[in-house]
Amino acid sequence: MFTSTGNNFGAGSIQFKDYQAENYVVLNAKITYDPSNADYRAADVLEIYVPDLTINRSAVAGVILTFRDRYEYSTYTWNNDGGTAVKSWIKDKNTICIEKLTNFDEKTEHTLFIQALYPSLNQRGSSIKGTRTRIDMTQETRYLYWSSETFCVIFEHWVFLHMQFSSCSYSYRNQPWEATMGNFPTDVNADVPFIGGSNQYNPSVNGFTLAHVENGVFTCEERMSGFESTGYDPFIFAFLVRDGVQEDEPESGGTGGQEGFDG
Repeated sequence: MFTSTGNNFGAGSIQFKDYQAENYVVLNAKITYDPSNADYRAADVLEIYVPDLTINRSAVAGVILTFRDRYEYSTYTWNNDGGTAVKSWIKDKNTICIEKLTNFDEKTEHTLFIQALYPSLNQRGSSIKGTRTRIDMTQETRYLYWSSETFCVIFEHWVFLHMQFSSCSYSYRNQPWEATMGNFPTDVNADVPFIGGSNQYNPSVNGFTLAHVENGVFTCEERMSGFESTGYDPFIFAFLVRDGVQEDEPESGGTGGQEGFDG
């Protein structure tokens, strides 16, 4: 874990979870900022300044940019929160760059989710093969249904998570959701962006819903208003740093030695 040394878009201090190998790094951060501030408006590319990383520069990785957008009616709040992927890369060992997307600068609150693996450019290493592990989503009363594309790949220090929503029983559509994630590590604690859903007032992007993973449990307090629209298939795609390995957990990515990435 480390803290940024600065940035050029008015976001204040930024806390990172990290796993750093010789030829790749996995970084996790949640960054909220106001796009009306002068530093953001002056920047061409968003830059975060950090202590020395193990790699000098990386290939491009996707991060998720989200914004808050609510419409108040007499007895109802229409949730049109939105999100999309933007480019991110490590420019040098002390600078993380993020593409500046100005399409939604009129929104007063932006949040960036960095949950990415950055492979080093022009460097090769001993690679390992991860195993796809189906996540067994269970509930005392089953009301959530997931596609077969809900899986993880587990490594000693980090995990790749992919979840794809199928449907929810009607009586639970507006309730808080909770499910146990069988076969998933219990030492991951993260807010994760759930991207998908028809976004009536922001049709150029999908909806954004905030979910949370902690102690092997998935929770989601509320969904954006178009979350269950036909054909949008909300999903989660994240590389997440583990807080510590539990001895009784499955290890689908190999054990022992330093993990490598064939970049």
